[in-house]
Amino acid sequence: MSSGLRFCLVALTLALTCLTAHGFAKRPAELWSFFYFNGTAFVPGRPAPLSPFVAVRDGFLPVVETREERIREMKLPEGTGALVGICYVQSYGGKLKPAGGYHPVPMLEVPVWAGEKPASPAQTDSEGYFVTPLPAGSYRVGNQKVEVNVENGKISFIPLRVGKRMVD
Repeated sequence: MSSGLRFCLVALTLALTCLTAHGFAKRPAELWSFFYFNGTAFVPGRPAPLSPFVAVRDGFLPVVETREERIREMKLPEGTGALVGICYVQSYGGKLKPAGGYHPVPMLEVPVWAGEKPASPAQTDSEGYFVTPLPAGSYRVGNQKVEVNVENGKISFIPLRVGKRMVD
């Protein structure tokens, strides 16, 4: 066998080994999508450092985080989807701050109704976010009874404005 052919076989073997190792070494975080609340809606992407974000992956319970470390994976129960939301107070005005913004509402009980029956209630965390797994179906959420559909194995987002603050 010529040395040129031997070199090509070694290079090809090395390349395939490296690609296989890279494929097995993928971190679970690379399989997740990230969303954050920008004051009016959930948008895809990563927010500023130490700002809360939601990591989502179909078939898994969403995770609210403030740092990118290993995400705790928990599968959704069979036949359920998940609802992710934030409760916030909208803020307008102010001489010392730019106009607009929001303030999260921590530790707030969020009612969830399936038809006329109460479903599993949720409670916001210290950043105003809540996550709850629900069977697939249509729900009304919060005191405003905002309609949201939850699909099997999918994640639904809902921002709930629970107040407005005008500052002068």
